[in-house]
This record gives sequence, structure tokens and C-alpha cells, in this order.
Amino acid sequence: MKKKTLGQVSRGIYLMKDMLLCEGYCLSSIFVSERMSPKLFAVLALICVLWLENTNARGTVHVREDGAIAQVLKNNDKYAYPGTTEHPIVKVWHGLSLEKMDYVGRKSKMTIEVWSELKWNDPRLTWTGTPARIRLPLSVIWTPDIVLYKHPNTKPLFNPNVVVSRNGDVVLVPDAKYETEDCKQKNDGVIECKFKFGSWTYGADEIDLQAISPRVTLVTYTENAEYEIVGTSAVREARKYDCCPETYDDIVYTIQIKRR
Repeated sequence: MKKKTLGQVSRGIYLMKDMLLCEGYCLSSIFVSERMSPKLFAVLALICVLWLENTNARGTVHVREDGAIAQVLKNNDKYAYPGTTEHPIVKVWHGLSLEKMDYVGRKSKMTIEVWSELKWNDPRLTWTGTPARIRLPLSVIWTPDIVLYKHPNTKPLFNPNVVVSRNGDVVLVPDAKYETEDCKQKNDGVIECKFKFGSWTYGADEIDLQAISPRVTLVTYTENAEYEIVGTSAVREARKYDCCPETYDDIVYTIQIKRR
């Protein structure tokens, strides 16, 4: 048999390298040529088979959240609020965790940066097994339309994912900036500013809005150099408006400050 030159062997190897880039066609007749010895062909064929097995194994890998996400989104209608026939009222919890506060006296305006926390349960977003929690973008599930009244167009500083537990509990914590001109100065020098939050379209017969805490959380608050916070509160109220026959729940957060 005619001996192969180094150049012929190299060309055979390069042909094999090119064919490895084509899924499922490693053993094409392009390898079976008179330029390739049986031993070299056997080695290249073994490499090809091992490569294909590795590729197939990678293609069937499933991450931990695959099954849970597929299960909860299969029949989920993000446009329908999660009230059921047995439980038509969805309880929504709302809270504020203050990060920064600024007050402009000449405008009687307070601006705050907060973590605005929302919690509710959606019975459609449940699954069995692992994992205990998954993360989903806001765009794929229903979310309560809780806004700051008088400034409903206020946007979060960013839109985070929601965290969903396997029992259907949902937690959303966007970072947001709010401002209000509902500020009054009292006789003792204390300035009192109010922020009122509520649903824009859901009445109390569909959403039961509750405060997570009776106060604004100050754990992450950075002190203001000019004003100190002397008190906060969160009070739930229910009222009717001229526009609509139903009652609407809201939460009024009050922040009291005093010049240092």
C-alpha cells in the first residue's frame, strides 16, 4: 500500500475538524478516502462519536427552575387578577422602607427614595417539588396597580423580577422615588408630609390593601443633614370617590421631620 505523506494526513485531519462542525454528519463519506489509513479513520471515528455523545448530553440538561416555571406559566393569564370564585378578594400588603429623604421648605415638597414592598398570593402560581422559589419578570404575571395618588405616573427606578414561592406567595420590591406637596408645618416646628397609595382600578371588593407595618421602615435610611425624622406612621383608610360607586382602600404614610 502506498505510504501517506504528512501533508495527506494533515488534510484528512482538517477535513475531520470541518465535519465536526456539522451536527450528525461526522461519518460522512468524505472521511473514507484512499488517503486515510484504517487506523487513522478508527481514531477519528471514535473522536467523532464521543463528541456527538457529549453534544447530545449537553442538549438535554435542565436547570432547577425549568419544571416549576413551565408549570406556573402553562395556564396563567397575566391580564386576569387572581381572585377566585371561593376567594374573590385578593389581599395585597404594601410597605415602604426609606433610604433617603429631602425637603424643600420654599416649595413645601418632600422627596423620598424607598424600597416599595408589595406582597400577595396568586393561586395559579403554585407547583410541587423543588425549587422552593422562582424569579419571574413582571411582564409575565398579574401585578396589583398600586400607585401614589396625585402622582400616578411615578415610575420605579428599576423593574426587578418578582420572587414567587411554590405556595403562590409573590413578593415585589422595586426601588422608587416619590414626592409630595401635601406637607404642613405644625406649631411645634414639626413638618408633616403625607404619601397616599392605593389601587388605581381595583375597589375594595377585589383588592384588600393592608399595611405591612404601622410605620415607615428606617433600617436602611441615610440621615438628612438638615432635617431629622421625628416620627412616621402608616394608616389604612377606606373611602369613596365621586367617580365610582365602590369603596377604595388606601394607605397613608406620614413622615414627620424637624430642622436640626
